[in-house]
Formats: sequence, structure tokens, C-alpha cells
Amino acid sequence: MTWYKSGTVSVAQNSSAVIGTGTAFIANSRVGDAFRGPDGNWYEVVNIASNTALAISPNYQGPNAAGGVYALAPMEGYVKATADALREASRQVGDALDGLEESVQQAADSAAAALSSKNEAATSETNASASAGSALSSKNAASASETNAAASAAAALGSRNAAATSETNAGESAAAALASKNAAAQSETNAAASAGTAATLGVDRGYIDGLRMTYVSANSISFSSGSAYIPSTAKNLLSPPTITLSGLVLAASTMYHAYVYDNAGTPAVELVTTAPVIYSGKARHKTGDTSRRYIGSALSRTANTLMKFTHVDGRVWYWENLFSAPFLLVSGAVNVAQTVSCLPVVPVTATHLSCLFANGATDSNARLGNPDLQAPVSSSSHSYFVLAGGAYSCDLALSSTQSFQWRHDGAANALFNVYANGYLFER
Repeated sequence: MTWYKSGTVSVAQNSSAVIGTGTAFIANSRVGDAFRGPDGNWYEVVNIASNTALAISPNYQGPNAAGGVYALAPMEGYVKATADALREASRQVGDALDGLEESVQQAADSAAAALSSKNEAATSETNASASAGSALSSKNAASASETNAAASAAAALGSRNAAATSETNAGESAAAALASKNAAAQSETNAAASAGTAATLGVDRGYIDGLRMTYVSANSISFSSGSAYIPSTAKNLLSPPTITLSGLVLAASTMYHAYVYDNAGTPAVELVTTAPVIYSGKARHKTGDTSRRYIGSALSRTANTLMKFTHVDGRVWYWENLFSAPFLLVSGAVNVAQTVSCLPVVPVTATHLSCLFANGATDSNARLGNPDLQAPVSSSSHSYFVLAGGAYSCDLALSSTQSFQWRHDGAANALFNVYANGYLFER
């Protein structure tokens, strides 16, 4: 994929703002692209406000520049359609959660309706009893009138008929009260069923949201609010506040792994060297402990010192000197396939290496590939090639053991270099 370089930009030291002149950022870049500033350093694009304004991270490190040259470098293997699909997936998840909230609200409304029906049934039952009492009084009055005077027979008959009518009405009221009571009971049952359904609606076993890692200082790292499914409890753990680990005691050149867990009702995170294992799909927990859900990894440089990094979605970028160990993974000229392990700079959860290629040879192309599928890498079996004298960047697919293979097509007159600047990973 070509780099976008149209127009010029103005930047200020220690500012994240990039102001373009003659630029079209919206159509030619995405959040997550690499920005090469007028100072020659690389930065992450974290926001695109308009065709002439975007934001970078970290803040611009070089001197102030106006009308400077720049470049936007999309990572190969990460196309714009992927970003659009991600936005659509986020929208659908939001709709599903809105639907869940609506289901719970409907359950509450059904319960309220059931209680109202039940109260109306009780009122109808009371009215029925009152009507029955009135009927009995009318019947007694009719009998007394018949005994006292024959002249009152007609009146007695009328009263008796009225009593019968009242008695019939009372029976109908009682039946209506019973029907209302039964309807109330059914509504109550339906409300309980709706509430039960709402309570069981949830997330799948691999669910995780938020909990993004942030480099704070040499021995401190934080994790944003979020939630994750915990295998041991088969429930979703919600972590509302940001969790910060400080004063970390770290061994040099070691990959550490972060796990979120429920600490007696309080969400907590631990950072340890124990590697994660898959328990469902791509989701992982700590080896030997299903109560710890894997959320990311961090690499130490020296004792008690973390490598600087940025974590966005399923990608981690390093903000270190890439031209020396451990980030310089290849520097050679060979025409026999060489297998290179990336574990010095990526965790066991990595699927791709974000890297830069530079082929100094002017007489031989370089080939790269996945040893799980293309071993040995050759001119006819490879994932990527770098033309003689060429330089590219890409997300290189790794093997199941986080390695790749490379070689020159023939004897080369200069070195081929591979620089790691991050990785894509699963959690």
C-alpha cells in the first residue's frame, strides 16, 4: 500500500495536533495508521477530525515546523474495510445491549401490570361479596312482606324478583372477580418468565470489552474500565474504574502477562510471567488458573523498566529505538531459508508482527513467509517480497510459535533488515 504524502503539515513541539494544508486526511488515512513527522519520527494516528486536522500519539517530539513534509503509512494487511467492519460490529453490539435493556424494562412493566390486575381482582371480589349481601337482605324483606299482608303480595313479588336479579348479578361479579384474579396470576407468571429471560441473557464465553493497557511510567501500567467473561465463575466481571499497577518489580528483557480477576468482589489485575492458554475460541486465561482472564502483555527493557508502548484494540506499538536489539530481528544476506523467532518482542498470543523491511541489496529480492504454511520460503512460496533496494512496512503473519522465515533469491551484495515495531494479538 502506498504512503499518503499530499500537501504539507504544521506541528508544534509537545502538541498532538497536526494541521494540514492541501491534505485529505479523511479519505486517505485511518486511526491506527503511522504518521512520519517533519522530524523523521513515527507517531500513531489516534483521531482524524477533518481533511486538514488529525491527532497523534505521543505528542510531537521535534521542533516546531510549518509547511513541513510528512507521510501517512497504512499497515499492510490492515485495510480500510477492516476499520469499517469494526465500526459496524460495534454498532450491532450496541443495538444488542439496547435490546437487552428494553427486555429488562418490558419485564418490569409486566410485573407492574400484574400487580395492578391483582389489586383490581381483590376490589372486584369485595364488590361481589357486597352484592351477595344485598341480595340476601332483599330476599328476607320479600318474605316478611308476604307474611304480614296479602295486600303486599305484589310488592313482595317485585322485591323477590329484584332479589333474584341481585343474586344473579352477584354471581356474575364473583365469576368476573375469579377471572380477573386468574388473569393477574398469569400476568405475574409471564412477568417472572420475562425477568428470568432477561437475567439469563448475557455474553459469550470469549467476551471482553475495554480493559485497554496504557504505559504510565517505567514501572507503572494502567488498565481502562471494561468487562470480561471469567471462566471460573461463568460470569461477566465489570471493572468500572481504571486500575493502575505501580512500583512494579520487573526482571530485564522479560515478557509479562496481565490478568483481570475478582478479588473478593473487587476487580483487580495482576502482572506475571505465567503465560496464558486458550479456553474458548481466541479467549485465554492464565495457565492453571481459570479465575484469571488474560487481557494483554508488556515487555520489560531492563530491571524494573517497561518498554514504552501504545495499546489500541488488538494491536500494540513500541515507542523505542527500533534499530537495535531486541527490535532488530534480521540483519543478513543469505539465500537459504532462515527461521526467525519473534518471541523476544511479542507474546505467545501474537498472530502478526508489525515491522519495517529494508533490503539494502541492489541485486537480489528478499522473500518472507509463514513456516507453518510455506516452509521453506522460496521465490515461488512466500507471503511477502521486498524488491532489491526496497523498503516497506507490513503486518507479517506469524507461525503458531510466533516465527517467520526469510531469504534472498540469490547471493546479495548488501544486508536485508527487519525491524519490529509492534504486533497484533488475541485475547
